[in-house]
Amino acid sequence: MRKQLILAAAITAVFAVQVEAQGWGNDRRLGYGYRYDGPGRDYDDYGPQYRTGNPVTGAMRDLEVIFRRARVDNHEANHFRRALRELEDFDRNARRGRFDRDSLHNALDNMDDLARADQLHPRDRQIIARRIQDLYRLRARAGWR
Repeated sequence: MRKQLILAAAITAVFAVQVEAQGWGNDRRLGYGYRYDGPGRDYDDYGPQYRTGNPVTGAMRDLEVIFRRARVDNHEANHFRRALRELEDFDRNARRGRFDRDSLHNALDNMDDLARADQLHPRDRQIIARRIQDLYRLRARAGWR
């Protein structure tokens, strides 16, 4: 009986070491008690590590990733589409040397609605809210009101 208990403990220890070595036991990646990035949901493609650089293209990248993954109704999908379209217009005009205040303002309005949408995961709403702050800082740096 004692040999069986020692053998069972040894097998359990070996299995636990393998699980940790392969990263299967690391389920607290986002601070939640579970992994939100299952198959096809990779948070490494966007988020805080992309906060440096152009805030407009970063916001567009994050919105596209969230929109692809999210299950939202037509109302929220329209907010995603409008925000992306307005950010693209702003970025295109900015490259030409024209800063389109109206496009940025409309994009921020749509993103603000998305940041408060209950249909989105709280992590996604946080990312959108951070991008809104980045765009407001961009607008303030440029002296726009």
